[in-house]
Amino acid sequence: MLTACAGGTTSSPSPSSSASPESLPLVGYEEVSYGDLTDGGNLNLSVTSSPTDEGSWNPNHALAANVDVQKLLEPTLSSMWVIAEDGSWTANPDYATSIELTSEEPQVVTVKLNESAVWPDGSPITAEDYAATYAAAGGAEEGYEVVPSSVFDAIDSVDVVSDFEYTVSFTGAYADWPSLFSTPVLPADIANDKEAFNSGFASEAVPSAGPYVVDEIDNSAKIFKLVPNPNWWGANAPKLDSITFKVIAQETLPQAYANDEIDSIEIQTPDALETASGKEGAVVGRSGGVTWSHLTFNATAAPFDDVNVRKAVGMAIDRELIARVANEPLGAPATTLGDWIFMPGQAGYSDVFGEVIGSDTDAAESLLEEAGWTKGDDGWTKDGETLTFAITVPAGTQSNINRALGVQDSLARIGVEVTLNEVPSENYFTNIDAGDFQAVTFGWQGTLFPISSAETIYTPADSPQNYSGVTDDRLAGLWEQANAELDEDARLGIAKEINEVIADFLPSVPIYPYPEVVATDEGLANYGTATFKNTDWTLVGYTE
Repeated sequence: MLTACAGGTTSSPSPSSSASPESLPLVGYEEVSYGDLTDGGNLNLSVTSSPTDEGSWNPNHALAANVDVQKLLEPTLSSMWVIAEDGSWTANPDYATSIELTSEEPQVVTVKLNESAVWPDGSPITAEDYAATYAAAGGAEEGYEVVPSSVFDAIDSVDVVSDFEYTVSFTGAYADWPSLFSTPVLPADIANDKEAFNSGFASEAVPSAGPYVVDEIDNSAKIFKLVPNPNWWGANAPKLDSITFKVIAQETLPQAYANDEIDSIEIQTPDALETASGKEGAVVGRSGGVTWSHLTFNATAAPFDDVNVRKAVGMAIDRELIARVANEPLGAPATTLGDWIFMPGQAGYSDVFGEVIGSDTDAAESLLEEAGWTKGDDGWTKDGETLTFAITVPAGTQSNINRALGVQDSLARIGVEVTLNEVPSENYFTNIDAGDFQAVTFGWQGTLFPISSAETIYTPADSPQNYSGVTDDRLAGLWEQANAELDEDARLGIAKEINEVIADFLPSVPIYPYPEVVATDEGLANYGTATFKNTDWTLVGYTE
């Protein structure tokens, strides 16, 4: 899942983020210049769920806030920034000739658009389209079903200067203002129509603003074909003849790659690595990543409505062992995560979990006793109830299952029974959205702007991304301070306070950062794994 989107501008300060961990490179694929790529080729990729499965092809709709949905849509979407391998960013000239902070008091950003950019019907992509998109994505009118983002709460107004220029004024200082430009643009007539925005694209694509367009949608076979945008205006024409996405169950992906059904696979298990590596011509790349695993509690119901039970479980989990089991067989170092905002290697990272919660089975048992539980031969009991819980996992997704088994083994050491509740992968996030779980373990995908983008995971309690269902009243004020603080050192200090508050009410247990491991077919260039660098779909192609 996405915590929020990431963006950029024409110029940037030194990024607050760096590689994580340092022993992995920032880019793990072969980089080839445009002129050295051949013309043509068909790229076959996989997703485990489609926009139709999730309920929306609108990239700004809440139901599209799924990594696989965004992966499928990405070649068709606007991209206002170019992100370099170190996380620095510049404006993407295919969309904006400049994006500049033109005033600090009040804070105003001025955007000048590429006048050649057009929609598939040939009409220009204008400032009105961006203004309408921001209003819709920000939920300016009640009833828009969107992924919450703190950047929209900070906006005072979006003003259209001309067809190809607009300004964004903020209510005060907002440090992560470039994150706004991650929002893919929609035609104004769609963005202004709440019904069209919410339900008009449940099974069909929105108009493309990217180098590729959706050509075929087969919702029965779950095969989706993209072809070059015939009206593409960018400096480089797309190299590929087509990109075909196929919905393939997670457990069958390695064999699908080995059978040449797909040309790339993200590797999450040792078995997948072995199978993928056995394919002739397979190239395995590794990089640091910004995705991290966790155990999130449903804190609105027993047993996790008691913070001491949540803390006891956190203390009992052998996170180091789970990290080793997950990462070392993939050829990547095992690193536990102790922060709810930053990744290891990022400025501001600290092991708050280790400092506040730690790993201590004796302390875990003491907490349970303080909470009124009694340990006996058959486990822990209280008021006639036995302390046990289930971790909901997507069937066939071995990485999730392995983490859940690691938690199960850890809790067995203190006499708490943990079971696994396997659900069909297509229902997994539906269950999570509905709060139909006791605990879950999936991956949060980070951004270039981790402080502001993490906010909606932890506050308010009813945020669509706060799956724990609880918060702490201190957080809202702290995040308001952090988002308005332009001094980086002071801002990182506030982030540390935020982390300490999260540790105090413990809605989730951070476990480890994912290494990014991807196998691609030999000859496929400019596609694979990278820590920060975004994919330029006009540069994805073959060298032979």
